[in-house]
Amino acid sequence: MCLEVINNFATATDPAVTNAFFQQYFLSILQDIFFVLTDADHKSGFKLQSALLARLYQLVDTNVIAQPLYDPAAFPETLNNTQFLRDYTANLLKSAFPHVSKSVWFRASPSVTELIIFLKILNSAQIQIFVAALVEYNNDINRFKLALRDFLIQLKEFSAGDNAELYLEEKELESQQKAEAERQAAMRIPGMLKPSQLDDKDEDI
Repeated sequence: MCLEVINNFATATDPAVTNAFFQQYFLSILQDIFFVLTDADHKSGFKLQSALLARLYQLVDTNVIAQPLYDPAAFPETLNNTQFLRDYTANLLKSAFPHVSKSVWFRASPSVTELIIFLKILNSAQIQIFVAALVEYNNDINRFKLALRDFLIQLKEFSAGDNAELYLEEKELESQQKAEAERQAAMRIPGMLKPSQLDDKDEDI
């Protein structure tokens, strides 16, 4: 329903209505989506959540939102909504998930200070790469979901648990393809399928 509301305002005939709505609610919706996405108890909604997030990035990337989503006086160096969204998302994730990092192996034992600095740089780089992927892949939902899923699995909240629900859509498609392949194989042998299992097209064969 949230996606429908966003699409309705994005396609409103009056640009002033579109801009006013997104200036008021865009950042709140973005924060809420990330909050739900990164909550391990809401894995089952990954498909819709990722579609909603991709749509928000798409609206900014395609300049549907013409007015700034930020206060130009507070962000004088920000040139446009795309740059602001990149910075805003990165800062949001850095503050919410300071522990995001890959396992790092050292041959020599670094000092604690060196290790902390290195991990902070690594965290920042990972988040920047992730945010860039969100902006770049907003028109390709499969690649967008892949980047989003990979980031979620890096989070401590997800890494220790069962992430099967993040792959639910792919598993459903795989099951459908397998069932169809089995059905096609059964059709080659007369009598393997009941008449009720044959559709009109099959009966013409």
